Amino acid sequence: MEINILHLYHDLLNLYGENGNIKMIAKHLRDRNIELTVKNSRIGEEINFADYDFVYIGSGTEKNQLVALNDLLQYKDNLKSNLDQGLVMLATGNSFEIFGQYIIGVDGTTTEGLKLFDFHSKRCDDRITSDIIYRSDFLEKDIVGFVNKMSYTYDIENYLFEVKFGVGANKESKSEGIRVNNFFGTYTIGPILFRNPCFMEYISKLIISNKDVDFEISDIKNEDQYKAYEIVLNELENRMN
Repeated sequence: MEINILHLYHDLLNLYGENGNIKMIAKHLRDRNIELTVKNSRIGEEINFADYDFVYIGSGTEKNQLVALNDLLQYKDNLKSNLDQGLVMLATGNSFEIFGQYIIGVDGTTTEGLKLFDFHSKRCDDRITSDIIYRSDFLEKDIVGFVNKMSYTYDIENYLFEVKFGVGANKESKSEGIRVNNFFGTYTIGPILFRNPCFMEYISKLIISNKDVDFEISDIKNEDQYKAYEIVLNELENRMN
């Protein structure tokens, strides 16, 4: 089996070292003797999403976020078609905002998004930072990580996580992120796949089964990574008490 990964705008949207997500998923797949190709894309390069089995896009400054949005608009139909067919994609930090209907700036100006999903985002004056514990219905273990954002999201119907500790999509929300088919979007940074081995394994198995449903997935567990996860989870749970 050969898996093709696309790291969208790797040089533009890597504000918090989020390329660690790509490094982690690549190692995880290679440890299972899967041939892997990782393509790093830049502004202006031609993209055909049908060529890839997994697409990742990370967080960036508000300026770089809009630069990426402007470039990605030309591939909107191609991206939507492949997402509808089950392409696995992960967007972390503020990058997932560009997939919504629009982004409202602090000054009230509105920037249209890719309009692939129904939600919208609104930027705020203050930076929102928080350690988090989230839960989901498709993972056995909770998600740990960190949120550092200057926006709130609204009108998400298909939330990715429930909030156990930390901040949600907006001030009133007890949920966070979005999942539609195999698209996962979350403000959580960390990097999220590095800090959450259970989520990493879920994503990797989804990528593999999408490529070949009959492929036998070997079970390899990184004990050190799980130990590090448990230490962080215990520390955060202590803050809840």
